[in-house]
Amino acid sequence: MLEELYNVISDSYKQMNREFFTPMSEITEETSLKDLDMDSVSFVVIMMNIEARMNVRLDVDSSTAFRTVGDVMTAIKTAKDK
Repeated sequence: MLEELYNVISDSYKQMNREFFTPMSEITEETSLKDLDMDSVSFVVIMMNIEARMNVRLDVDSSTAFRTVGDVMTAIKTAKDK
């Protein structure tokens, strides 16, 4: 799932005409979303793209609920289990 998530994030940055410099090898579940230069606008775009490409509906009450890549992965797994 990490590779698929990486691809969504990378493609989302391209869609926003922004550079994404973090190589896949440096991303773990503990990686902070801030370390991926994810601001509030890119967060919304990426979450929408995750929902579309992974066919899930994420419960995004607040961006503060998602601090790490692992938080996003857990939300995806939870949504897929519903």
